[in-house]
Amino acid sequence: MTEVAAAASAAGLASLGIQCCKGWTTYYNSYKAYDEQIGAVHEQIQVLIALFEMLERVLSQNAANPSQASSLQKVDEILNMCQGRLQVLQAFLETCRSVALPNSTAVLLQKIKARALFPFKKKTLLTLRENVQSLRDDIQFALSVLQIDLEMEQNQTIASLAAVSRNVEVASQTTQSAMQAMATPVHRMDTRFDLLLQQGQNTTTRLSEMQAQARHYHDAALDLYRHVPEQCRQLLQQDQTPSQSLEQDLITALGHLGTERELLGNAIRSFNHKREGEAKDLAMKMDGLVCTVHC
Repeated sequence: MTEVAAAASAAGLASLGIQCCKGWTTYYNSYKAYDEQIGAVHEQIQVLIALFEMLERVLSQNAANPSQASSLQKVDEILNMCQGRLQVLQAFLETCRSVALPNSTAVLLQKIKARALFPFKKKTLLTLRENVQSLRDDIQFALSVLQIDLEMEQNQTIASLAAVSRNVEVASQTTQSAMQAMATPVHRMDTRFDLLLQQGQNTTTRLSEMQAQARHYHDAALDLYRHVPEQCRQLLQQDQTPSQSLEQDLITALGHLGTERELLGNAIRSFNHKREGEAKDLAMKMDGLVCTVHC
């Protein structure tokens, strides 16, 4: 009695209910085969034990779950109302245990059939069955409360997961669209890079040709510079006056020299101008390509 009164929590009451019911099954286990009604009461108490154990397991699993605080409070209230019936069952059990039973099996069987002993009287068994049935109804109701709240929580969790799944799917589609949108500019960028690379190679080739032409002009000018003074030195050594034809040759050579120098200067200026122009054009194209990629 004092143990039942001291049980303040749902888990404690469930545990005490199991102990009380197991006491009854142990007491009636040896006599259940002697009488139909005793056997029926024994089976009902076993079912009640299974319900108490199930409730104890569910309470243990959800004791630390904040979302179940409300339902656990309801269950605690339901089981607190069961204390009276548990006290009655415990009192009945103590009374039955205090009844002295005959040592002779035959005599005991006769008294059971005659309902002559308190534990086996029809009224005792009926009261016990009513209390057991009432407790079963309360425990099943408590389990239903927990089950409903658990199902609601699961539905909310499923709805949250579905919403997250939809968000992930939308994000995936957006990412895929963005990647497809980026594919075209990247392809155009690759194409333009190839064109710029080809133009750069062509420019390098033209610069090489212009350098070769400039070297040719430079070598020709050096030959003229070396050739004319040499002819003048030869005339001075021979102490001869240059003939009209030689003079004409000198004038022509000097004219060629001036022309070659002018051509050389023009070639160098043209080379520098083209190099600067192509460099600027290449820089503008690269800037445009970078702008296209960032935009």
